[in-house]
Amino acid sequence: MSTSSATPRSQEDAAPCAPKIPVRVFLSVVMPAYNEEAAIESVILDHIEVLTALRELIVGWEIVCVDDGSSDHTPAMLQRLASTLSGVKVLRHTENKGISESFADGFAAATGTHIYATGADGQWPSRNLPAMLRSVLEGAELVVGVRANRRQVYGLMRRLVSFAFNFSARVLFGVKTMDAGGIKLGIREVFRLDLVSRSPFVEAERIVKAQRCGYRVHFTPVEFTVRQGGKETGVRWSNLFGSIRDCLRCAVVYGIGGGLAEG
Repeated sequence: MSTSSATPRSQEDAAPCAPKIPVRVFLSVVMPAYNEEAAIESVILDHIEVLTALRELIVGWEIVCVDDGSSDHTPAMLQRLASTLSGVKVLRHTENKGISESFADGFAAATGTHIYATGADGQWPSRNLPAMLRSVLEGAELVVGVRANRRQVYGLMRRLVSFAFNFSARVLFGVKTMDAGGIKLGIREVFRLDLVSRSPFVEAERIVKAQRCGYRVHFTPVEFTVRQGGKETGVRWSNLFGSIRDCLRCAVVYGIGGGLAEG
């Protein structure tokens, strides 16, 4: 039970390209939260219930929730949960920094052998976790959840943006990506890779670099629902332009369709 401030990340925190799977799994659930007072408590409690049921497969767990400068009751609710529930940790940004930086700070604070990156808005049911964990235990080092029902949940603009970035990653880097912005579960090293992106494109880059480094990446269908509350912030012009810029930066760093660039 603890509350701490988000700390800057450094390249020393990044893991090398060296695939490995720890024998014993301690799972860190990382979820950013921005004005999620309608869903955050039920999401955390649901995940605790599932994590407890998985006690024969994992040796322990923690939930790292990053409050990204929320202006509603989310911070107070998280503080209360962290003070009463063992294993719940809270980091807080004093101002809104965006989902990419929130995830990055959560990954840096995670202490588990494996990390499960999910959302705090209730769109990703906790029942997705057991199937993804089984894939890891069977040998995958990164499991990406693929939303089969995006058409029913997202509007046309959001679907077009998602398609464009997944497609561009395949065309530019010759690496299979599917639903790069979906939930993920994998070994901690994959979430500590040194990446150049600082926009939502970072998750496409994570998949690209993981496969280039030789990590075993698996894509699996997951359940996805409508938001329980709050406001979707994925399709912002700043996110769109930032992702285009980062896609081009990755093309310079990794090369087009080839292996990892030297250095």
